[in-house]
Amino acid sequence: MESEARYVWVGAAILALVLILAGGVYWLSGAAERLPTKRYVVYFQNQSLEGLQIGSPVRMQGIRVGRVEDYTILTDRPRTVRVVLEIDRRAPVLQGIQAEISRNLLTGLAAIDLTNPADGKAPLTDAPAGEIGPVIAEGEADLSRMAALVEDLGRTGYESLARLNRLLSDDNQKAFAATLRNLQTLSGTLEASIPELNATLVAARGAAEQVRASGAAFDTAVRDGGRRLGRVAEQAEQTLSEADQTLRDTRAALARLEQELTGVSTSLRLSAELASQEVEATGLALRQASEALQAAGRGFAEPLRLLHGPQREELGPGEVRP
Repeated sequence: MESEARYVWVGAAILALVLILAGGVYWLSGAAERLPTKRYVVYFQNQSLEGLQIGSPVRMQGIRVGRVEDYTILTDRPRTVRVVLEIDRRAPVLQGIQAEISRNLLTGLAAIDLTNPADGKAPLTDAPAGEIGPVIAEGEADLSRMAALVEDLGRTGYESLARLNRLLSDDNQKAFAATLRNLQTLSGTLEASIPELNATLVAARGAAEQVRASGAAFDTAVRDGGRRLGRVAEQAEQTLSEADQTLRDTRAALARLEQELTGVSTSLRLSAELASQEVEATGLALRQASEALQAAGRGFAEPLRLLHGPQREELGPGEVRP
């Protein structure tokens, strides 16, 4: 009985080992990862694919969501590699997503990191004509940006060193030495000329004071002249006002004189007319008186006529000879 029980335990252990071995083989073959997937295509042109191979993981926010299924180095497009990705259908692949290469610095193995846009667009579902799936745009990895930055820094440092070497060339060093000697000579000349410079500064200060005093006097004269000109202008304005008033008074007097002369002329014309009429009346009266005197004289010349009257053959007043 004990030998049969021992055989049972041995058989059970062997069966467990077989099951464990089958599970390991199943896991290593990737059968456990055969979940519903979808294919996508990425065209890498600017990033290095060193360490990337078929089966390399595809991650999204640090979680493995797929793997690299295949790749093709294109001959018609220089420096371009077409990589086919197999991604879990549950992973959100949105429009505007980008693929970046991340590399482990210790092992050198590479993986593909997918980064969705922050604004949350619609899912990426449309596949271009002739492609087996939608195309994911190539991004720019942080390591690539850092490498580009380091490259730019190296280029800038090289240019700076080249300029420094040109600056420190033998000709420039000789020129610097000559410049230093000239500066030393100039400083000695300036030191010897300091007393003269001080005297010149004192004279210049005195001249400046004189100019300042002259300027103050000129300013005072200008202000006095301005005040005098102001008074002259006021007097001239007052004189012009008085002359204007006198001219207006003269015009008014002339107007009144013209009116008076017009009245006098009218009066003289009326007086002359009246005098003429009176003279005419006086002349008429004198003529009538003369005629009466003449008639009286004729009467006195013929006394008989006065006494007896006119003769019969004389016509009386208003009579006509037949």
